[in-house]
Amino acid sequence: MIKKLLAVAAIGLFAVASTQAMAVEKTTIGNARTVVKTVTGSLDAERRNIQLLDDIYHNEVIETGDESATEFVFLDDTKLALGPNSSLVLDRFVYDPASDTGSFVLTATAGVFRFVSGKLPKNAYEIHTPTATIGIRGTVFSFIVIAGSPQGGAKVVVTVEEGVAEITSCLGETVSLVPGASTTVSMNSDGTCVAPTGPGA
Repeated sequence: MIKKLLAVAAIGLFAVASTQAMAVEKTTIGNARTVVKTVTGSLDAERRNIQLLDDIYHNEVIETGDESATEFVFLDDTKLALGPNSSLVLDRFVYDPASDTGSFVLTATAGVFRFVSGKLPKNAYEIHTPTATIGIRGTVFSFIVIAGSPQGGAKVVVTVEEGVAEITSCLGETVSLVPGASTTVSMNSDGTCVAPTGPGA
């Protein structure tokens, strides 16, 4: 009987330790400053509705519903807005406020986004999309991610408002965008890459 009790106690302690370890890994990287209608976050198989001023976390998947929107402000004052039916993964955010160093990586899979860089070094930002990677140099820009379908491949349209953005396609070709310029990076329905359009209005 004593052995069984000890075994149960050990299992309980293991479960508590596991829960504590998961809690430690739940790292806050910013919070929601605007929430319109349905905005959800998914982390470690747990899904929640994000409310105004709620924290957002490293590795969290963020999604917005129909007629929904949100804006996040990260610890380095980077701002990221999402329009309706948008989704992304907050892959990595590391920030040292003492030196303003770190890294910011996210993957946008669908929707409409507006990005305003913060205090991190400009080469610290990396935004992945289905057809291109976006790098920035002190930048305000918006981008639309259209997911692929049987009728056509994925497409990304990037427009710069301030600063400079460098868009690298899945072919490895890079286009630099200045304020007012935009580019479209597409993929065929069979998954092959298409060269990005030249910077235009």
